[in-house]
Amino acid sequence: MNTTSSQFDLSLAHQATFQVTDAAGVQIACHRGSLWVTLDGDPRDIVLDEGQRFVATEHRRALIYALAPSSLSLSEASAAAARRAARACTVSGTKMTCGLQPA
Repeated sequence: MNTTSSQFDLSLAHQATFQVTDAAGVQIACHRGSLWVTLDGDPRDIVLDEGQRFVATEHRRALIYALAPSSLSLSEASAAAARRAARACTVSGTKMTCGLQPA
C-alpha cells in the first residue's frame, strides 16, 4: 500500500497568478489570504478564504489569482473528496466554494 502523498506549498503575492495545467483531482487549500480560482470554460467564480478548500473534478486548466497576499497548498485529492466535490458546492453571496506551474 502506498501511503505517500504529494503536496506542493506556495505563497503568492497580491495579484500574483499560478496555473495548474490539468486540475482534475487537485485539491487547492487556502491557508492564508484570499484566492480566486477560475477553470477554463467554467462560468463559476470560486473564491477561497483562509481555511477553505476546492477540489477540481474535470480536466481543465485552473488559474489561481491572489486577491491578497496568500499561502496555499496543492495536493492530490482523495477519491472520496473528489466524489463529494462533484456532488455538492456551497454558494454564499457572490462566493462559491466547491472541492502546477507559474502562469
